[in-house]
Amino acid sequence: MGQMQLLLIVLGVMLVGIAILVGISMFHANEIESTRNAMINDLGYYSQRARTYYTKSSTLGGGNRSFLGISLSNISSMTENINARYYLESATADECAIVGVGKVISGDDSIRIRITEERNVIEMIN
Repeated sequence: MGQMQLLLIVLGVMLVGIAILVGISMFHANEIESTRNAMINDLGYYSQRARTYYTKSSTLGGGNRSFLGISLSNISSMTENINARYYLESATADECAIVGVGKVISGDDSIRIRITEERNVIEMIN
């Protein structure tokens, strides 16, 4: 009878341990997904501001239908927040790319948004 009780206790401890590990991994996966969604939202804000820069005339501080001369300081005063660090990867006359490198996400995970005259393309780099 004593061996059966010890076996049940060990089995119960193992089940509780497995449940805790599954809960932690689910929490981490949810944290990663919410950070990615927040980064996409932030990059959407940057793309809107970059498109505004693109359409403004140069006398008003814009690019006069060009992304040349754009910098992150032209479109926003914030280059880093709790979600990620953002930087301008490249800028040509008709396209610019802004990259966000996540802070919470494990590994080297980053998201790029390409802004063109016609559309925005969001790419998951890693």
